[in-house]
Amino acid sequence: MGRRRTNNLDLPPHMQIKHGAYYFVGRDKKWIRLSEDKALALAKWAELEGEIPFPPNEEKPIKGSLGELIMRYMIEIAPHKAKSTYQGNKLEAENLKKVFSKVQARAVLPTHIAKYLDTRGITSQVRANREIALLSHIYTYGMRWGVVNSNPCIGVAKHKEKGRDRYIMDNEFEGVKNIASELIAIVMDMAYITALRKGDILSLKLEQVTDEGIWIKQNKTGAKQLYEWSIGLHDVVDRAKALKRPIRGLYLFCTRQGKPYSDSGFKAMWNRVQVKWAEQGGSRFTFHDIRAKALTDAKNLGMDAQSLAGHSSAAMTEHYIKQREFKRVIPLK
Repeated sequence: MGRRRTNNLDLPPHMQIKHGAYYFVGRDKKWIRLSEDKALALAKWAELEGEIPFPPNEEKPIKGSLGELIMRYMIEIAPHKAKSTYQGNKLEAENLKKVFSKVQARAVLPTHIAKYLDTRGITSQVRANREIALLSHIYTYGMRWGVVNSNPCIGVAKHKEKGRDRYIMDNEFEGVKNIASELIAIVMDMAYITALRKGDILSLKLEQVTDEGIWIKQNKTGAKQLYEWSIGLHDVVDRAKALKRPIRGLYLFCTRQGKPYSDSGFKAMWNRVQVKWAEQGGSRFTFHDIRAKALTDAKNLGMDAQSLAGHSSAAMTEHYIKQREFKRVIPLK
């Protein structure tokens, strides 16, 4: 029997942390590097040990329960998703476990899913839909792993959602830029010209800016794109490079320490600008609304909005555009 662990009590057997990285230490005392990310390290640990790890401060899930299936999914599958998606999944999984953790995964019926949607929908219909969407994906992996034979979420009607239809007018876009910092204004222009998501812009490295253009691999979809140089793109990149930066800064947009802006840090700056804009009588909009404006304007100009978005299907692009399209009408007098 091995020695009882005296520190890092939240780690499973045979896992150690050293110099910021997690390692698997087998009986042969050989150290196998797993990852610096704890969630990914646990997933690799599970592959090596052939079992599902669980935190010592949590109750071990019941064999065959939905709680066990959710835990396995969150360790082996969820960490490989985009960072924002993974963070959202963790919150959704916790809400699902409050209801289903001790229920046998095979015993869940479509009527149970419908009841969850109705009950959870009292407080938030959108969150109820997202949580059941995650549960449905968990069940698809449960079938693949041989834990369950069917997916009780299939065929259960979700709550109807109203698509966001906020379109940013040109004068609004310029108005916010005028009261924003130079950094925010440049990032806004980059978002509009490229239709890139905020995360892809903030993680953009200088090495991705080449003679051919800007190379992008979207964090969310994995789509690879080359944004060829245009007058507008040249201008916004030159302005970004002119911002104060450490000599060794590797990112196009970076902090004084040369690191990329975090999602929360940028969100705080963006919210301050939107509060100021609202105080001046403007109507607030989200940063993601800029992407929708870019795609809508691209379509109106006869451009290939789908390629600009990096979507795998035209339907995905239409989802952004349809709710924001409008017609200009000449009044009678």
